[in-house]
Amino acid sequence: MDFDEHNSYANFEIGDIVSESKYIIDPMRSPWVGIVVYIDKEYYELHSYLGQYEDLLGVYWFQPAKVETLPASVVRIVQKIPKQKKEHKELDKEE
Repeated sequence: MDFDEHNSYANFEIGDIVSESKYIIDPMRSPWVGIVVYIDKEYYELHSYLGQYEDLLGVYWFQPAKVETLPASVVRIVQKIPKQKKEHKELDKEE
């Protein structure tokens, strides 16, 4: 995995649609697709070229219908949460 493939700087957000990296799945099955349900920022302390810290993500995988916790580097963004949804969440927090 090279630096460009590492997603810890992708700024994952709750609601992002993601898939598994090809590095962590059995070659005989397709990557699962899911939604980020929680994030623990800078959960992992790294000692590598990938960076100093990495987020832990909680992902609800649609196909097996379960939540799994994973480091951000093994998850790929399929689609970011739409900007208008993010603005609604920020407004709700202010109220």
